[in-house]
Amino acid sequence: MLSDHKSNYIAIGILLFINIIRQYVPIHPTIMTAVSSCLLVYVGCLFSSKLCSEEKKEGVETMGTKDALVFPLIGSAVLFGLYLLFKFFNDKYLNVLLHIYFTLIGAYSIGQLIEEKIIEKQPFKSLSEQQIFTIPKIPYFNPEGAKVNTLNVITFFLGLIFGGIYFVKKNWIYNNILGMAFSIFGIENLMIGQYKVGLILLSLLFFYDIFWVFYTPVMVSVAKNIEGPVKLMFPKLKAAIEKLKAEKGDDKEYEGKAYDPREYNMIGLGDIVIPGVYVAFMLRFDLYLLNKAKKDINKNGFNLKDLKYFIATFSFYNLGILITLCSMYFFNHAQPALLYLVPCCLLSSTFTALASKEFTLLWNFNEEELNKKDDDSSSDDEDDKKPKKKEENGENEKDKKKVE
Repeated sequence: MLSDHKSNYIAIGILLFINIIRQYVPIHPTIMTAVSSCLLVYVGCLFSSKLCSEEKKEGVETMGTKDALVFPLIGSAVLFGLYLLFKFFNDKYLNVLLHIYFTLIGAYSIGQLIEEKIIEKQPFKSLSEQQIFTIPKIPYFNPEGAKVNTLNVITFFLGLIFGGIYFVKKNWIYNNILGMAFSIFGIENLMIGQYKVGLILLSLLFFYDIFWVFYTPVMVSVAKNIEGPVKLMFPKLKAAIEKLKAEKGDDKEYEGKAYDPREYNMIGLGDIVIPGVYVAFMLRFDLYLLNKAKKDINKNGFNLKDLKYFIATFSFYNLGILITLCSMYFFNHAQPALLYLVPCCLLSSTFTALASKEFTLLWNFNEEELNKKDDDSSSDDEDDKKPKKKEENGENEKDKKKVE
């Protein structure tokens, strides 16, 4: 499985290394931003290949057309609501609540990532079978309910250790660890299901990002004021910070806060997760084509030539990140990353499909129906096999009589 490919763990190792080593070695924040966002999408996409297995689709969220249409509206309402809260209320107490909320989400993500890698091994498998309690059904939040086992509790508390350290120290490294865990978990566990759903979602978020960044102060204000692992933060070089202070002087606007946002390069997790989910969809479409062609990637190895949609979309996602960072440097202003990422992802995948004469196949591809079709075909095959066996038995009996 691609989810267990060694390159995943190499990428995670690089992510942790560049964040930890930054305390001792001056690495340019632009390089850290580009490398981190691209590696997170890569790891999340390869981990998402588990969704091609029916037995691992339990608890996975799948977006529909209605969800894609409503998502930008809900996002706008939440964003504007936070802007008003920061403007009219004491942001100190608001940030405490947001810290708790996002820290718990990050801790849960870390716990889940640990759990899925150890659950098949003993004694962890036995722990996963020991049910402790059941979370009741909660409309809109937990409509199906959830069973909690011993392994769930243990891995959650492991994640909570990182969350607790971050909550106390408010250090950018722990912020990034929680943010990276959430990004990988989000990409690997959210399915858009169909190409048209991704097309609608990304197209609407394209205009959403442009509006809130360029035409209002809302997005930038919330990003600067909110304190929590909802973004990746990379400290600027000392020379750049000193230059900024020399030009603008000391600003007391952020006095008493956990950090001064002017001293960091930041990228929102949404700019990683949302396009990442689309790139992951393209990877699973590649795997669908391989399965249709009866090619087993586990036996034949990780051949990049067989993953043309993933390679094209992922490569152009990287290009979009580079364009975003160059625009930030050139204009010296916050940029809506989706302005560059959305066209890169949509156009690269669409042109690949058109060039391969597979656009109709891509348009009609539905992840939800894959296993149903496989089940139907397998049952048909079994039915076909049964009469054949009877016919074979009949022929054998006739042959026996002839011999006699």
